[in-house]
Amino acid sequence: MLKGVSASQGYAIGRILKLDQQTVDTTKLIVKSVENEITYLHEAIEKTVGQLEHLKKLSLKKFDNETSSIFDAHIAIAKDPEVIMQVEQKIKKETCNVTYALKSVVLSIVDMFNEIDDEYLKQRASDLLEVSDRIIKNHLNIKMINLETIDQEVILAAHEISASEAAMVNPKYVLGFISEVGGKNSHSSIIARLLGIPALVGVPDLMQTVHNHDQVILDAIDGKLIRSYSKETLLQYQHKIVAFKLEKQKLDSLIDVDPYTTDHKKIDLLANIGSFNDVKYAKKQNAYGVGLFRTELIFLDRYELPSEDEQYHHYKRVLEAFDPYPVTIRTLDIGGDKPLPYLKHTIEYNPALGDRGIRFSLSHVDIFKTQIRALLKASNHGNLKVMFPMISTKEEFIKLKKIVLGIQKEFDDQKIAYKHIELGVMIEVPSAAIISDQLASIVDFFSIGTNDLIQYTFAADRLNTQLEYLNQPFHPSILRLIHMVTSAGKKHGIKTSVCGEMASDPIAACLLVGLGVDELSMTSSSIVAVKDKIIKHSYKELVSFSEKLLDSSSEKDISIKLEEFIK
Repeated sequence: MLKGVSASQGYAIGRILKLDQQTVDTTKLIVKSVENEITYLHEAIEKTVGQLEHLKKLSLKKFDNETSSIFDAHIAIAKDPEVIMQVEQKIKKETCNVTYALKSVVLSIVDMFNEIDDEYLKQRASDLLEVSDRIIKNHLNIKMINLETIDQEVILAAHEISASEAAMVNPKYVLGFISEVGGKNSHSSIIARLLGIPALVGVPDLMQTVHNHDQVILDAIDGKLIRSYSKETLLQYQHKIVAFKLEKQKLDSLIDVDPYTTDHKKIDLLANIGSFNDVKYAKKQNAYGVGLFRTELIFLDRYELPSEDEQYHHYKRVLEAFDPYPVTIRTLDIGGDKPLPYLKHTIEYNPALGDRGIRFSLSHVDIFKTQIRALLKASNHGNLKVMFPMISTKEEFIKLKKIVLGIQKEFDDQKIAYKHIELGVMIEVPSAAIISDQLASIVDFFSIGTNDLIQYTFAADRLNTQLEYLNQPFHPSILRLIHMVTSAGKKHGIKTSVCGEMASDPIAACLLVGLGVDELSMTSSSIVAVKDKIIKHSYKELVSFSEKLLDSSSEKDISIKLEEFIK
């Protein structure tokens, strides 16, 4: 049995079809004609763009405009003038071949992205690699796999399944995806969810272990690939497939149901997004707005700071799409593990505890002011709320608000229109939670980032596998901090939302509601499952049950009680 991470839930029983990686030689060679190599580069790019245009048309027939925009992004990458310029310069400077120059430039960019602790942003590295590999194969006239020709039921196994490969599959024949690398937010995972087929990623040594035509059971609920099994196990999973399909039909029927508890308390369920491309998925799940719009991608997916006008257009599109529902935009959460490649960052021994989040904004006020100006201009196009990440002290918020008020005065003087916006803070560090009663008197709302709150409370890097045992969202200390924040919010008449991973877990979501959280913001695909749990319970009972858990002695004790109570 092999273990992995579920990227698209479900079960499948079928035979393996391996997509083996094609070996491409990118060895450095000294060339006679630099001009010829540059011509070859542009010919390969032109051929690649043509193929991507075809894949976009194919995708439009199967999916929707937003899914097809994946290929718009790939076309933009293929045509990226900055990358092309760097490759041309390398060819000229080193008198080298196209394949080596392109691979070298791309790997240097990918290395920068891979240092970022954000799966969504790491996807940009995967996109760049996928497009550059296609350009290289086109230059070398290497024929690429055509998955449209599959006409028998199979489960695809690969080192990594690309967006272009995923877009070609027919769900009638491709029963599931398994890969050694990839993430929940990879394009192939997104497409798998849209196709309604199970996907398992992060399966170690997959390609060395499985063979073509192996009969397997793919369990993308518990995250495992079963290679050897009895008739009883096979029968068990056949029943699970039937039950899963019935459950999915039931959840789909809840999309248009309002999220009220049995005693008529409405809990707004919102979406976390990273760009306009995510809007379609959020609206499809009937999200009540956006609880977290990460703005990092606007800054990271480029080679220079985005202008005020560029930022304005990004924010405007999302605000218009959700109007009149609220869109909460988080100001730039950069620094630490997310450096901007075009800025000189000070080398820090412990970047997680360094110049990141709002600390970066206060040390780079010009960047912060540009973003605030863009946000204020965009406020005319919808219901905008702005929140500041990584707040540790009351004084930080006061400084930030003073800057915002100063820009608003400039707008008033220049007669530039803008709407009043609420200013909130993210509660991600224990110091902010402990002084939440003081913060509540000066901010307009709270948003709890549970991922970082857990990490900083336990002083344990959540990416350190040796410290995984300290990733305890149900630990009494975390519950007490959350309750402390919601209590302070209620006392001062402001709302508290949660936008961390706890909000995406249906059982944890019910606990959060019981602890006084007013809104939950999550991955769009989690909204219906969370709603299904909330509408089955009484708000009064959730509060009574959750508050009793505050006196529990351990996470294990709390987890057992939760499993028993939240059905």
